[in-house]
Amino acid sequence: MSGATDRAQAPPRDPAASMSLITELMKNPLDPAYRQEADRRAAAGGSREAASSGHRSPILIAVVILLGFALATAVSALRVPRTHQDRQRASLISRIHQEQGDIAASSRQITGLRGEISTLQNKALARNNGASTAAQLNALGASTGLVAVHGSGVVLSVDNAPSGSAGAGVDPRHQQGSDTTSAEGQVASADLQLVVDGMWQGGAEAIAINGQRLTAQSAIRSAGEAILVNFQPLQPPYVVSAIGPPSLRTAFDDSEGGVYLHGLATGYGIRTSLRSDSSLKLPAAVVADLRYAKAAQ
Repeated sequence: MSGATDRAQAPPRDPAASMSLITELMKNPLDPAYRQEADRRAAAGGSREAASSGHRSPILIAVVILLGFALATAVSALRVPRTHQDRQRASLISRIHQEQGDIAASSRQITGLRGEISTLQNKALARNNGASTAAQLNALGASTGLVAVHGSGVVLSVDNAPSGSAGAGVDPRHQQGSDTTSAEGQVASADLQLVVDGMWQGGAEAIAINGQRLTAQSAIRSAGEAILVNFQPLQPPYVVSAIGPPSLRTAFDDSEGGVYLHGLATGYGIRTSLRSDSSLKLPAAVVADLRYAKAAQ
């Protein structure tokens, strides 16, 4: 009875008392001894890091200074002109310009001498009652490109497409089977060849490209990105001057060359313009001496 009485008289226990241990673990998960040891090591490590960083600071500053000096030296070395190579390049460019000037002067001299020869030849034939022979020689010289000519015809300008433009038509180069590697929108030597063929097909009697008269020995070819006519480099726009009958313009538009040129304009954005001219003057061609052909007896 006494035991039952004691249990009955004992005060009730707090339900939250059993949660005190869990609450303590949540508030202080680390054992006090471990916490003291961690605090001691943290204090010792901080002092050593401060000491080591104090020793490393001068070394770090010295390394940064050396790296900055090396970088400045490299940049200055890159900016210094390569004197020897620049002198060689300037000398080569000067020689090229000089040779080009000499060639141009010689060409003008040859043209002038040929004109004098033609004049003297006509006078000599006229004195010997050879007027018909002189007219025949002039006609042959005009057709072969050996003499300058003038007359009515057409002027065609062909230029590269503006930078960044592109056409939306078909590819005329692939249709023609051209093997040109020219970039899209850039006039190629094969393009000028087809255009010139269209002019001849339309009835042209004399043609010049940028002042270079075309003959049976003329060649239109590429050297890198440059186009050569009579072995002379040309710069765009390429102006094709052709002397021929009044129907030349219409005939060229309907020719294969004219259709091809229209395809270049719509397919690649190449700029073209064609106009008539009643007073064209084409220079004589500088023709190499014949090596195999001889006058018939």
